[in-house]
Amino acid sequence: MTRFIEFVIALLLVAVLFVIVGVALPDHRNVRHSVETNRPVRLVYDLLNGFQRFAEWHPLRMHDPAIKYTLEGADRGVGAILRFESANKKIGNGTLTITDSIEDSSIEFAIENAAYGTNKTSIFTLDERGKTVDINWEYDVDYGWNLFGRYAGLYVSRTVGDDLKLGLANLTGLLSTIPNHDYSSLVIEEVNLPAQHMLYVTTTADRNITAVEEGLDAGIKQVRAAIAANGLEPAGPVRLITTNFADKKYEFDVAIPVRRPSAEAATTDEQPASEGATQAPVTESLAQTLAPLEGLRLPEKVLQGVAYTGKALKAHYAGHPASLPLIRDMVRAYAATHGKPVHDRAFEEYLNELNVSVDQTEFEVYWPIK
Repeated sequence: MTRFIEFVIALLLVAVLFVIVGVALPDHRNVRHSVETNRPVRLVYDLLNGFQRFAEWHPLRMHDPAIKYTLEGADRGVGAILRFESANKKIGNGTLTITDSIEDSSIEFAIENAAYGTNKTSIFTLDERGKTVDINWEYDVDYGWNLFGRYAGLYVSRTVGDDLKLGLANLTGLLSTIPNHDYSSLVIEEVNLPAQHMLYVTTTADRNITAVEEGLDAGIKQVRAAIAANGLEPAGPVRLITTNFADKKYEFDVAIPVRRPSAEAATTDEQPASEGATQAPVTESLAQTLAPLEGLRLPEKVLQGVAYTGKALKAHYAGHPASLPLIRDMVRAYAATHGKPVHDRAFEEYLNELNVSVDQTEFEVYWPIK
């Protein structure tokens, strides 16, 4: 009996000590780590301001490759929600919600998971330092009077802190795969392009602006002559469709969307468009989405096809045509940060004739996305 009483007293002492120490421990914890990147701040901000590429950098999937993610709410920014489900008891189920977002400055996530604590937040702040950006990631949690939580807080710098360092390393690795181009000066939007008949010629030119303009001008004349000879009319601006942008040579198609004159088209072969098509030349799958223009007599170098049909990113640009490769790369960088994989071929619509002054030249730059 004496031993039992001693055992009970020892337990009470341990419990009292547990409470005294627990009350003395902090009811709030904050962990912060930083990393540097040479990518523009807009690329970093856009990559973090949505969950489209979350699985590629956040350490959750490294702890459980079978974790399941579901996106809800807004597509990006405040209101975007990611739900995760894991059979790993250390992860469990939970949500991350973007609750605050200041462009090129900070993004705040509210966290709900099985870990101890309340008011859990994950905050990224971005500090520009000349040509580099400091990415600061901090985790904030309240434990209140939950003594078990306060004790868990003793280890948060390791349990959560190690994940912060791992995630930042993954994040800089992912950023290094994105083209290093600041697209913040462009207005880029997602559009749906309809199916259209195209007449086009394939051209190869030396990779200098004079040779490209000469090839473009020659291609336009050939296609316009074929349009006139076949009683068609243009259905949109001239397009330059990039095929191969090599070191010394530039391969591209010069294309013009066409249709039969309005009165005739209503009773002939114009058919509704459907998504999923690719650039001219027409493929077997495309042939089923738009009936061909029958009876055309085309010169040897002029071909008939169907324009790319489906989703694309579009950017308006005014300036020298020599900058178009840079604009394409900006659009590609935008696609990467927004989790919209590009495919097929980039192309531009020339909104002016070639003989206008360079300062007045305007383009719509497109890149198809999946």
